[in-house]
Amino acid sequence: MGWRDFAGTFHDYIVETMTNHKGEVLEKGEITKVLIGKFPQLESKEEWILPSDHCINHTNKGACYCAETKKAIFERIGYGKYKVRQHLHKLDSN
Repeated sequence: MGWRDFAGTFHDYIVETMTNHKGEVLEKGEITKVLIGKFPQLESKEEWILPSDHCINHTNKGACYCAETKKAIFERIGYGKYKVRQHLHKLDSN
């Protein structure tokens, strides 16, 4: 499994969690807390859950396939701050 595949494993969990937060600006820690609150089984992978891997306007090595596409979950507002996009898409949806 490559880095992009690994980052992609969290995508649908994040989409499901962020549905109630559309349009909100959240810090990385808040995103992680809400995500693990909904999916406790992800706690052991907390350090690998990076909102920056799922951004429309920011990317890095190993980012999710959604990065810089219409399926991106977040818009990076500033260091550690992300706005949840209005239209959220799972990776396998159109």
